[in-house]
Amino acid sequence: MAAKSVTSLERDVIDEARGLREQVLNMSLLIAVVVGGAAFVRTVIDSVDRGAWMVLAGAVAMYAGALVLLLMKRLPYAVRALGFLALLWIVGVLALLAVGYLGAPILILAGQSVLASVLFGRRVTLIALGLNLIALLVVGAALSTGLTTVETLAFYEPTVFMNWLRITAIFAVFCGIAVVSVDVITNHLNQSLKDQAELIENLRGAMQLRDAAETQRRNAEKRLRESQQMPKV
Repeated sequence: MAAKSVTSLERDVIDEARGLREQVLNMSLLIAVVVGGAAFVRTVIDSVDRGAWMVLAGAVAMYAGALVLLLMKRLPYAVRALGFLALLWIVGVLALLAVGYLGAPILILAGQSVLASVLFGRRVTLIALGLNLIALLVVGAALSTGLTTVETLAFYEPTVFMNWLRITAIFAVFCGIAVVSVDVITNHLNQSLKDQAELIENLRGAMQLRDAAETQRRNAEKRLRESQQMPKV
């Protein structure tokens, strides 16, 4: 019986953690689609104007993939979460190949590593981090040895305000995802601590009532014994 209770409790904790992670995933996808829309539109326009087709492919893949994962909520959690992480990694690598290590690629890969820790835990996070480090070194070696060249650096020309608009939108997406992740977990932790404090307080009150009832019972038994020991007249 005790083993069954422990198993049930563990199952409840696992289900609760899975629910939190799914909530983070849904909100992250929503932020990527809604807030990232500005960055997507700006990137598409600039990519077409400058002939940066690899950047265009990455932007389309990122936005379309995030939109599909957001709408396909009937898919298993693991499929959607791994799909989102894989999407971020692919887009990050494409961005590295297209523009080098400036701005967005590093932000995308860093955000993917942080999101992996929230959605899955340590093991997947270490795998994601390892893949990101390998991607950085491999792309860096390819670019530095001349095996491939960046498409354009015009996306990071600081004197063009539209570049600032795109970078601001990308920053808002990944900063928003990080903030939402922390907020969901923190709020849940605060609520759990509050519920635990209320439970302890209720338990303390129940124990006080039990002690009072026990004291009354003992007093009643004592009076009963005393009455039985009194000599009969």
